Amino acid sequence: MDPEDGEKLKAGGGLSAEDAQAAIKKAMTESPKFKDTFNEIPVFMIAQMRMQKQDAESDDKTTLLPMYFSLQNMVSTWQQFLAQDPDAQDVEPAINLMDLHELVAKMQEESEIDFRNVLLIPPVPMGQGGPENTKIQSEDPMESMGGDTLGDL
Repeated sequence: MDPEDGEKLKAGGGLSAEDAQAAIKKAMTESPKFKDTFNEIPVFMIAQMRMQKQDAESDDKTTLLPMYFSLQNMVSTWQQFLAQDPDAQDVEPAINLMDLHELVAKMQEESEIDFRNVLLIPPVPMGQGGPENTKIQSEDPMESMGGDTLGDL
């Protein structure tokens, strides 16, 4: 989508099935990225979204940029943030999409955004009723593997 499409969406208030199909067709034919059927891993981020991590040994806090492999997970996290912070209701999220290979390249160079402090968030299947009803199956990821080592699989 380009800025004109975004303005049409804002003015119209909704998206018809024909408009959605046109946007998908436009994205598939005019996009410079993600045209191959392999080896391109999309990573989504909202530029305004940040997380803070407390250092275990000191009182220092590190600011992290959360990046998502699932657009749905990112949008639901943003909606939860908006629900908790009434001052953020008027903030328009700047959604960015990049390839994982591009992210790794950006981590190795200086830029306005420090891509070295990124938290990659894997996709989580949404539970029925939205993200608040999604439950993590187990705290121990080894439980789902069935054995203590890879040789036991």
